[in-house]
Amino acid sequence: METAVPLPILAQVSWGWIAFLLALGVLFAVAEIFVPSGGLLTVLAILCFVGGIVAGFFVSTTAGIVTLLVTVLLAPLLLYVLMRIWPHTPVAKRAILGGPASRGTAGDLTHRQPGQLVGREGAAKTLLRPAGKMTLDDGRTIDCVTEGEYVQPGTRVRILAEHGARVVVRSVPENEDESHASKE
Repeated sequence: METAVPLPILAQVSWGWIAFLLALGVLFAVAEIFVPSGGLLTVLAILCFVGGIVAGFFVSTTAGIVTLLVTVLLAPLLLYVLMRIWPHTPVAKRAILGGPASRGTAGDLTHRQPGQLVGREGAAKTLLRPAGKMTLDDGRTIDCVTEGEYVQPGTRVRILAEHGARVVVRSVPENEDESHASKE
């Protein structure tokens, strides 16, 4: 009759290994906050926590249960602390949207009276197909949309309507543009 030969690594499991695996799991969880890894570090953290619990059961049933309880009770606390720290990291500041939009965007359009831009002119800054950007004669750049046609960059456009932050434009015919320039 053969006797079972324990695996050498499992025979030497101690509280030190349990503590090492749990600490490594915490280290991986904290690193996930600062290093964008696509979730790889989170998976490694979970594997370390599970490995620590399994190692605890190899030491003794009591050690396994204590390790399981400590992990289950402290994991939410660790998650809470990390979520309080994460928004203040450089990675999070790039990922989370900031305050109001800068000048010349839809955020700027919401802080004025409706219809204020109707009739104003400018030039298409980008290809309007049909959406893009235009530069008003005062130098402000705003998002706009045509009625469906494509407008080349540099073409003069006139604002026809505003619907909230949506600004509808149409290209100004060349002969009208020349007569407008001769009046000034």
